[in-house]
Amino acid sequence: MQKRLQKTLVKYLIIVAIAVAYLIFVLCTDLGIPCIFYEITGFKCPGCGVSRMLVSLVRFDFASAFLHNPFLFITGPFIIAYLVCSEWKYVKHGDRSLGKWEIFIWIELILALLYGVLRNIFPI
Repeated sequence: MQKRLQKTLVKYLIIVAIAVAYLIFVLCTDLGIPCIFYEITGFKCPGCGVSRMLVSLVRFDFASAFLHNPFLFITGPFIIAYLVCSEWKYVKHGDRSLGKWEIFIWIELILALLYGVLRNIFPI
């Protein structure tokens, strides 16, 4: 269990360090990673606006964060809860099977695709 906990903590420390570095870069330069899907098609993908949403969240501007990506603003806490539960299960039992969470992942994917289509039909 100790080894799995260490492995998980290192993984998330690296992710957080990269995220903080990216956030600092965006805040200092006002440049973000462009969406390849949008650049090629002109349509917004389900993830378009995530960088702006996260910057708004860091500034505690929740209304602006919601407008940048309403779908992930609403479902983000559920995704984080899933990740925490999944990692906890792995650390405690060494098991990465999805079990009852598999339905959550499918629902999230279907809703993300639906949101991706609807946001281009009915732009805000």
